[in-house]
Amino acid sequence: MANDEKVQPGEVDLRFLTLIMSLATAAWSQLGKIPHPSTNKIEKDIDQAKMSIDFLRMLADKTKGNLKPKEEELLINTVTDLEINFADEVKKTGEPEKKGGPEIIIPSGASKGPEIIKP
Repeated sequence: MANDEKVQPGEVDLRFLTLIMSLATAAWSQLGKIPHPSTNKIEKDIDQAKMSIDFLRMLADKTKGNLKPKEEELLINTVTDLEINFADEVKKTGEPEKKGGPEIIIPSGASKGPEIIKP
């Protein structure tokens, strides 16, 4: 396409960045960590948050080996941060996980699951 901007080697494609940030913002809002963009109120929906995080994880899996280093770093760090916060929110509910419920994914390179350090 003639109107597409050319991305230089090593740069992050702004379209990719926008997609990642859009899904991440939705997930943060669904986790109740930031206000909903439309209502400016905290609205928690753990099931929808899981879906948004799953979309980002799928995107990471499907694009593995095809991203620039900065793009991959952004995506993996975003997914990892969201998964840790998701696990924290699930733990706060105190409800046992339903069969087929949220899957906690341990980031690659980690020897065990994420630990939440309390002061």
